[in-house]
Amino acid sequence: MDKPLDSSFIKKDKIVQHTVNGISRFLMLWIIMENGPIHGYRIMKELDIFFENLIDVGSLKKSSASKIYPILRDMENNGLIKGDLKVKDNKKITYYEITDAGQYLIYYIRDSYQVIRSTSQGALFTEFLMTE
Repeated sequence: MDKPLDSSFIKKDKIVQHTVNGISRFLMLWIIMENGPIHGYRIMKELDIFFENLIDVGSLKKSSASKIYPILRDMENNGLIKGDLKVKDNKKITYYEITDAGQYLIYYIRDSYQVIRSTSQGALFTEFLMTE
């Protein structure tokens, strides 16, 4: 295939959504590590910036509280992040930070990707991803 399909196909296809869902937890953990302590609304905004091009063409919806907060709770329950409830302007806001277990996991995923990239097939795939 010489050129990508037009965006109308992408809007109908679920592959983009499944791909985004697959990496969203990793991205959220990375966002928390890079910006923590950080509240959920800011995490949503950071995700929207990351996926801005996909949102602009309509193949992905903006982040929503109903999707993000259950993931944050799950990550907290699994010890990857910890939340600290604070009161700001009479509002209760939870600020999230990555834990040692969360840092271990994010570096493990990164290192695993580096191992995959070092294989001949991984190098070919990475080259494909980076080709314009």
